[in-house]
Amino acid sequence: MGHRARVVLLTLTAALLSSSRAEAALEEWAIGAKAGTLGIGGEIATDIAPDLYVRGSLQWLDFGFDLEIDDIDYDLDVELLNPMLVLDWYPFAGGFRISAGVLFNGSDISLEATSDEPVEIGDTYYDPSEFGSIVGSSDFDDIAPYVGIGFGSPLSSAGHWGFTADAGVAFIGSPNVNLRVTGPFADDATLLADLAEEEEEIEDDLDPLRLYPVLSLTLYYRF
Repeated sequence: MGHRARVVLLTLTAALLSSSRAEAALEEWAIGAKAGTLGIGGEIATDIAPDLYVRGSLQWLDFGFDLEIDDIDYDLDVELLNPMLVLDWYPFAGGFRISAGVLFNGSDISLEATSDEPVEIGDTYYDPSEFGSIVGSSDFDDIAPYVGIGFGSPLSSAGHWGFTADAGVAFIGSPNVNLRVTGPFADDATLLADLAEEEEEIEDDLDPLRLYPVLSLTLYYRF
């Protein structure tokens, strides 16, 4: 686990521990198993005022896939690590809620491209013997605002078990892509300029993710 991932986990833990000191307000608790577009994980929820709840969650997922960007085939490895701290407001009777909070973005994206044939990087063709392979990474903002809506209450008096659903958006910012090559042309000025152009192409392709959809289902147990 990287340094940034440890920082976001410690931040979330400290926030939950500090809130737990207000025991007079925190009369009910629930824990849940969660799955969605941020991965799989767990969640804890409690009340801090009438019709106002706080939730802390951690979701993780690791997967890979192939993606063609600017006629170059990349192998992408994505590791999602996403603690969240969210306030839920229930404005009406029933399970509808409006949510706002922060996503602590500890996710990492790594990418690599190899080829047996010449590849166009930027505006220049390079032989594999010159560039070796293209390797790099992409990241987004470390802290992202979140807004959304949800249905169901983890602290419902209807029973100990229940489901909730969330739909929202995390504003994770535009991607920051860094590329390098492993071959003998690694320090070539022309190739470095072409890599900078390639970075911009990838950033343009990934830019729609700056508004990341957050969808999830949670199975809760209320104490």
